[in-house]
Amino acid sequence: MFIIIITIISINHNRSSTPLFLIYIHAEPDDDNKEKEDKDIKIEKEKKEQDQTKDKDKDKKNENKIDNSNFDPAYRSFFPIKRIVIPEVYETIPKGQTYRFNTDNPNDKVQVDKTDKSNVFTQQNLDGSWRIDYGRPRIDIHTKDAGILPDKVDQLNNLSKGKIQSWDYSELKKIGYWYKPTDWKNIEVTLIFKLLDSARSKGDQHSISIVTRSISHSQLDNEYKKGPKFFCGGSSYHNNLSNDGKVRMKKEQFHIDYEWERYNSEMLTVGNIYNKIIGFKAIVYNVNDTAVKLETWVDTQNQGRGPYKKVHEGIDLGNWGDNMKLCGAEKEGQAITWGSPIVILKANDFKFDMYDIEVKEIVPPTTST
Repeated sequence: MFIIIITIISINHNRSSTPLFLIYIHAEPDDDNKEKEDKDIKIEKEKKEQDQTKDKDKDKKNENKIDNSNFDPAYRSFFPIKRIVIPEVYETIPKGQTYRFNTDNPNDKVQVDKTDKSNVFTQQNLDGSWRIDYGRPRIDIHTKDAGILPDKVDQLNNLSKGKIQSWDYSELKKIGYWYKPTDWKNIEVTLIFKLLDSARSKGDQHSISIVTRSISHSQLDNEYKKGPKFFCGGSSYHNNLSNDGKVRMKKEQFHIDYEWERYNSEMLTVGNIYNKIIGFKAIVYNVNDTAVKLETWVDTQNQGRGPYKKVHEGIDLGNWGDNMKLCGAEKEGQAITWGSPIVILKANDFKFDMYDIEVKEIVPPTTST
């Protein structure tokens, strides 16, 4: 901004009585406004430099940013995750008890609560999966009708909303369930996961198991004759997949007393399972009131979307075992024909990422023993 000074000078000319006027216009800068203008220019310059710095920082940040555009959109976190439709092997019972993995909150405290286990659901990965670290993780999944049941058997035996029907196998065979009529009995369990690491030793111990028809795991001790046989609550079936891709079935007569198939070179194998997303199904259903069939299906090619192939099966005809009369069974190898409100995902020395797990009740196929 400038100050304008106008000067008017009168001049008398000899030949005319009319004076002449000269006008001088002089403009001088206003010092105060000049300072303001200089300040504005300085501020604008600084702002421009700051913007340029921000742009550089942004470019640098983008360079270091992980590009997750190549991740499978079905499992991308921080966006609405598009859940895949897990193909079923057997028909689902309408309005039966179900479970589907909660990718936002795996410890939903509705059907799963493992907040006390430091190696379970330790972090969510960029692709939406959840990390399970080394150790011996045990993830209990409960029916919605049962809710989260306590681990301690004395509490389990004194529940306010229902009760354990019996610890005697002959009685349980007649009743048909441990806790409620809505217990899981004939079910199809699908686990979608990626094995990251294990001890890479032979697969006798290093495996992942889907455990069914169990209620509790109190160990047999010398005091069992004085009270309820809580250790009988450990009776269960296990569909196993080892770290080297071999499959087998196990039967737990009670806790701890196993009967199992042996891994050997002739056993069917699903091949290498490291560092790839695979689908693993455990299917368990009653053939009749004295026999139970177990099936293992896998998808190692299409990240759990199917198709699934049956790689192993076996039938417990009531002659698998030698020690079940200790829990009141009719015979030593009695089949576990009663249902349970709990499915357990069990791993030994596995570090893996869990993408999904589904439990559903099925209509058993017509099967001849």
